[in-house]
Amino acid sequence: MTKTYADLMGEHRKARRVKLLRVAADVISERGIHNTTMDDVAEQAGVSKVVLYRYFGAKNKLVHAVLDEFVELVLEVDQEPADWWTERMTRTLKVAREVPSAMKLLVRHAAHDPEYGVHFEKLERALVARVEERQAEILGDTEAVIEGTLISETITAFLLDAYVRWTETGDPADDEAFLTWLTRSIRGIAYYWRGMNPPQD
Repeated sequence: MTKTYADLMGEHRKARRVKLLRVAADVISERGIHNTTMDDVAEQAGVSKVVLYRYFGAKNKLVHAVLDEFVELVLEVDQEPADWWTERMTRTLKVAREVPSAMKLLVRHAAHDPEYGVHFEKLERALVARVEERQAEILGDTEAVIEGTLISETITAFLLDAYVRWTETGDPADDEAFLTWLTRSIRGIAYYWRGMNPPQD
């Protein structure tokens, strides 16, 4: 089927929007949310400030768009079917590798911001609930020495921070070793905090 001019323009706008979001994530994660201007983003993107306003309307809407897109990407790959929970970690790390500045922006800058923290909270709530579900599937209704939600919250916080730190400093060639370390660490928290010994590899 031949694409119409409207189809081509729609694809162009979509691709350009994604590019602008990526550049904005890079600039904002480096300079900080409140220190970045639309001029800074426009200059780095090689467009006029008018273009940014045409796509996003205002700086706060641009920041919200960057964070919202990243959260949706993580939630999407996390809820895809998997034979084992570690597959989801591999997919999340891949997303973090593709847009590391957005991950950094979310975890390091937006998490405690009164306006933009809603995106971190949305991701955190969803991941905590999923961690609890997966623990119940694996461990059953075991009585935790430490309250179960605290375990899930700790695992979620540990994961998000670990992804940020690894994408900042880790060699992609060592991603498999990182994931093995991450898996063992999470398994240790899940079992030891319940007064249980984790299974040996």
